[in-house]
Amino acid sequence: MDAKATHYAAKCTARKARLLRPLIIGKTVSQAIAVLSVERRSGSVATVKLIRSALAQLPENSAVNTVISDFVVNEGPRRRMFMPRAQGRATPILKKTSHLTIRLKLN
Repeated sequence: MDAKATHYAAKCTARKARLLRPLIIGKTVSQAIAVLSVERRSGSVATVKLIRSALAQLPENSAVNTVISDFVVNEGPRRRMFMPRAQGRATPILKKTSHLTIRLKLN
């Protein structure tokens, strides 16, 4: 049985979240959560929440045998804000977001 969870518009850039992929692919859920809990990258907190959300779809006591089979990071919408500047002007600020998708597989 497989489980899938998706987090849309996570507050981290896709480029930085993709750096987490080689750290967790092929590891068990408990190992991946341990690695991400000490990781300081911006998407690690959202990824831990996503793993726990996918794990909740599986039967109980299956965390020992569950392996992370796939972690996909795509670009999400950009939040557009403006910063006031001198002489009544405004400077645009683009905050990038990403879509995170994770798949767990029972061994």
